Amino acid sequence: MFFLLTPQKYTKNFENSLSFLPLFGLDSFFFIFPLFILLLLLTFVHQTLKQAMDKTEIYCKRLREAVADRMDRDICGHNDFILLSERIELENIDVISPTTLKRFWGYFKDEHPTPQTRTLNVLSKFVGYKDFQSFSEHQDHLDNYSSEFVKHDTQHCFLMQPNERIEISWYPKRRIVLKHEGDNDLFSVVESKNSKLAVGMTVHCESFVMKQPLWLKDVRGTQIDEPCDYVCGKVGGISFRLLGE
Repeated sequence: MFFLLTPQKYTKNFENSLSFLPLFGLDSFFFIFPLFILLLLLTFVHQTLKQAMDKTEIYCKRLREAVADRMDRDICGHNDFILLSERIELENIDVISPTTLKRFWGYFKDEHPTPQTRTLNVLSKFVGYKDFQSFSEHQDHLDNYSSEFVKHDTQHCFLMQPNERIEISWYPKRRIVLKHEGDNDLFSVVESKNSKLAVGMTVHCESFVMKQPLWLKDVRGTQIDEPCDYVCGKVGGISFRLLGE
C-alpha cells in the first residue's frame, strides 16, 4: 500500500527519522551536515598528504643510500660531504655546497629543513636518474614489483659461442668486455674501464638483461683475496652489445 505524503507530512516524518540528533532541529541538521562532510574531506586530505610526506622521506633515505653506494663509502663526516660536493661538480652535474649536502643528510642535529627540489634533483642525477621524480617512480616500481614477464632485451649466455665477446656498460661511464670461455656461464674480463673488475678476472653469469642490474657470480682473480659476487648497474641497469669473436 502506498501513502501519499504532503510536504508537511514528509518533512515531519524526516524529522522523526533523525533520532540521532535529538538536540537539533531540521534546520540545525542541514547546517551541521555540510560541516561534517567538510571535516571528513579535510581528514582525508590530511591523511593523503601525510602518506605522501612519509613516502617522500622513505625515498630520500633511499637516495642517500644510493649516493653512498655510488661513492663507495658512508656519507657521515665533514670530509665526506666535501668529497661528494667535489665529485658532483667534477662530473659536470651541478654545483652544490657541502653545507647543503649536510642539511639533506641531517648533519646539523638542530635543523630539520624540508629538502629542496634542486638538491633532490642533483643527487638523483648523480645516481643515474633524470630527476627526483624519475628516481621516485623507479622506487614505486620496485615497491609494487612482485613478478612480471621480462620485456627487456635479453641475451642468454648458453646461446653464446666460445670466444664470443660482449660489451657491458653502465652509469657512470663504466665499461667492461667479457669473453665467453666455452662453459655455459663462464666469462673472462678482457677489457675494463672505470670498473673494479680487472682484466684477467673470471665471472659466472646466466643472462644479460638490458636496463636491469647485472649480477656476476663467483668472481675470481689475483686482485681479490677470495671469490665474491659483483653487481653492475645497481642504479639504472646496464646496456650491452655483442662484439663477435
